[in-house]
Amino acid sequence: METSQTWQRRLKAHFLAHQPVWAPSLIALWVLCNTLLLATTSLMEGRRNGGNLAWWEPFCWEISSVLLILPCIWLILRLHNWLLGRVSLLRLLLIHALLTLPFSLVHVTGMVAIREFCYWLAGWDYRFGDWGYELLYEYRKDVASYLIILSVVFAYQFIVRRLQGEASYLDENENSSRPLPDRLLVKKLGKEFLVAVVDIRWIEASGNYANLHVNGSVYPMRMTMARLETLLPAGQFVRVHRSAIVNVACVSHIQPTEAGDYRLFLHTGEELALSRRYRDGFKETFQPGEFAC
Repeated sequence: METSQTWQRRLKAHFLAHQPVWAPSLIALWVLCNTLLLATTSLMEGRRNGGNLAWWEPFCWEISSVLLILPCIWLILRLHNWLLGRVSLLRLLLIHALLTLPFSLVHVTGMVAIREFCYWLAGWDYRFGDWGYELLYEYRKDVASYLIILSVVFAYQFIVRRLQGEASYLDENENSSRPLPDRLLVKKLGKEFLVAVVDIRWIEASGNYANLHVNGSVYPMRMTMARLETLLPAGQFVRVHRSAIVNVACVSHIQPTEAGDYRLFLHTGEELALSRRYRDGFKETFQPGEFAC
């Protein structure tokens, strides 16, 4: 019989290895629970106050809101990750404060359009109310929603980084141009261990972090791709995309695409994009079997 610790280790391993499944699944679970809670609450309060509220109306209200919030938050997070490391923290906070305005406008106008369409299908008339007053009312709620959702997302990302472990380049001078040492220090849940640089298969940009893919694990490192590229062993690690660096020893073969770009296939089965900007430099370096991966 499996012990509790064994079960926890397996769950953690599955969680870290299947982020593309866990993240959307948790979002879907949150959307489902939040929609059911708010819709049934509105329905119960409406009927308790003697209102003539159809059962589908609260669900229409909540679903129309979520359908607009989720893509807006996705776009905001993409912008946030792009801005990390490019602007100061004060400017980043100011940008987010300004983004609450278009976020609320898109959310409210799209939400109202969906509701009007649903009510039209039912043969009813949806009335939003006075636009000036309602926009101010919804903006206050949208600011709170914006901050809460971003806080939850950043907390989730922090937890993932803590579970993955974080790699660091220990150098007294952060702007040093010395090459990376043979091993990097990884801190994970209060423990420290070393990872060999040659074991890194590929590196992925993630805001002001670089995610190191090492032997089935991913270790975030607080460093820009541009600087990391200059510190990695020349000839073995090559930039193949603005958001990716690959260990050429781990590349099995390359394949052209109809768009004129290439796809890199690693020995592990992973696929990476090779953009035209970095194609020539990669081909000059790529010699299958020259290094051991």
